[in-house]
Amino acid sequence: MQPLYLNNISILNKSIEDQQLNDLKAQFNEALPEDYIELLRFTDGLTLKSGLIIYSSQNIFERNETLEVRTYAPNYLAIGDDSGGRSILIPFHGMGVYLVDQGSLDPRDMKKISQSLNSWLLDGLEFSNS
Repeated sequence: MQPLYLNNISILNKSIEDQQLNDLKAQFNEALPEDYIELLRFTDGLTLKSGLIIYSSQNIFERNETLEVRTYAPNYLAIGDDSGGRSILIPFHGMGVYLVDQGSLDPRDMKKISQSLNSWLLDGLEFSNS
């Protein structure tokens, strides 16, 4: 796997501000995962040339509501998508990064693509297209 080089990134947002983070935390009924908060402190969302999107704090709550993540995968947070109908989720508690079809969102259908958000970032946010 390739590291996340800047030439792979189309859009890299500035880091989240404290007030934005507090507002985001207030929208969810669960504490946000610490590794996700660390990512927001580095960049408040990004888009890769491959089409992969990590949602910004302005979009993540709406995306989770639209996809009905609380209904179908209540222990997970959708943090992005592959621009091809699959969501990227992380658990509110525990580790791992998962890929699942947006038409399902059933945790039994999720494919684990990394052991942690941090390791996935270090691996260049890559996953198999199968």
